[in-house]
Amino acid sequence: MERTAVVFVLLSFCFASLALECTVVPGSLKQLDVGNGQVFGVNSNNQIYTLYSNGWIQVPGSLKHVSVGPAGVWGVDSNNYIYKLGGGDWVVVPGLLTQVDAGGMISPAGVNMNDDIYCLTGGQGSSWINIPGKLKYYSCGPYSCWGVNAANNIYIMKDVTPTTCAGSLKWQQIPGGLSMIEVSTDGKVFGVNSNGDIYQRDGVSPSNPAGTGWHQVPSPQKVKHVSYDNGHLWLIDRDEHIMDCTE
Repeated sequence: MERTAVVFVLLSFCFASLALECTVVPGSLKQLDVGNGQVFGVNSNNQIYTLYSNGWIQVPGSLKHVSVGPAGVWGVDSNNYIYKLGGGDWVVVPGLLTQVDAGGMISPAGVNMNDDIYCLTGGQGSSWINIPGKLKYYSCGPYSCWGVNAANNIYIMKDVTPTTCAGSLKWQQIPGGLSMIEVSTDGKVFGVNSNGDIYQRDGVSPSNPAGTGWHQVPSPQKVKHVSYDNGHLWLIDRDEHIMDCTE
């Protein structure tokens, strides 16, 4: 992957009254996550990268999934071992997960190879709490967590707090179908369906965490992964090209 940026290509796409401007970012990633102004991603060889001064810098280690947010920088490797970045080194955290999310205010969360759901109240030195249910992808924000199951059904867990990472323990199903979902640091919810279309949840707020409905977000390509932070919607298309988009 290029360490420094090359010439960007600016693309504009219109949908109804919305315009999405996407910059093609050099490189290739299979998954990325953005949060707290940081960008981390992994490529098809499980190499880890972070974006610094408009260029990618390789981070030592090997991960298949990485996440950055208020809970820190977390990842899982090809053996499902869990790691947290601390002091420039990856520290092994007990447990096994296939996907981890660092978007909670303190606690990371994730799912394992059996679609069991876990969160870690109190951070790295605590024990994983099993949350009833089955999900293949789970993502948390400041006051709720969202997930999708093997059938692409969508669920929200409300009343998630820094001291109660499991929330209310009452799942609410949300109409629609998504193959992956991400909650941003400020609570915005984006997801991708099996057709590669992007959707954003409308009306999400602390008083109404479930929001009011979905609207489709225009995209220059069919995508497989999205992540949002500080007004930027990051996309990875099906060919693992990277795009940084703003409205």
